[in-house]
Amino acid sequence: MNGPQEKDPIIPYADTDSLTGDLKTAVDAYIERMGFLPNALKLYMHRPELLACLIRLNNTVMRDDTSHLDAGLKRRLAAVCSALNESDYCVAHNSNTLKTDTDSDGEGWGFTADDVAALLDDSYAPEGPLEQASFDYARAATLDPTNVPEAVIHTLNDVLTPPQVAELAVLVGFWKMYNSIHESLHIPIEQELLADI
Repeated sequence: MNGPQEKDPIIPYADTDSLTGDLKTAVDAYIERMGFLPNALKLYMHRPELLACLIRLNNTVMRDDTSHLDAGLKRRLAAVCSALNESDYCVAHNSNTLKTDTDSDGEGWGFTADDVAALLDDSYAPEGPLEQASFDYARAATLDPTNVPEAVIHTLNDVLTPPQVAELAVLVGFWKMYNSIHESLHIPIEQELLADI
């Protein structure tokens, strides 16, 4: 076979046929959105209670109807946070989602590979004050959450609403958690995504 091959997981994947009820529905929605079953979910299935919680948290942070931040902004921030956290697995997933066609059945933003590369470059310049404040906070809070500069906090409070600030902070923390879990488990990047790396 040509190109890179998907690696084996450090523990076996769980039996995907064991899911039932609401959890199966939630996983099926994930598959429909992504176009495949992510390896991370196949590991979380060993603890269905955790899988259900993590899917619900992911959906609430990234795509809930009550969101106060734009979904596209949140997806771009997720990619940048994942890159800063050195999570190849999550960078691959966020990049794939950004590159999915906007007219697909899943979540897609129509980015090109060059668009993603520009987004992940240190010189990326967000558009408008809300995006700039969000990216400045996300970078600072990801790299050193105990030392987010006062100027960044001040600008954040000037530009975003309190619900937006809370949502942004949870998004940054969520990706720190996800990135840590996925990298510490050495979750293999799926074959579907290896071609784009």
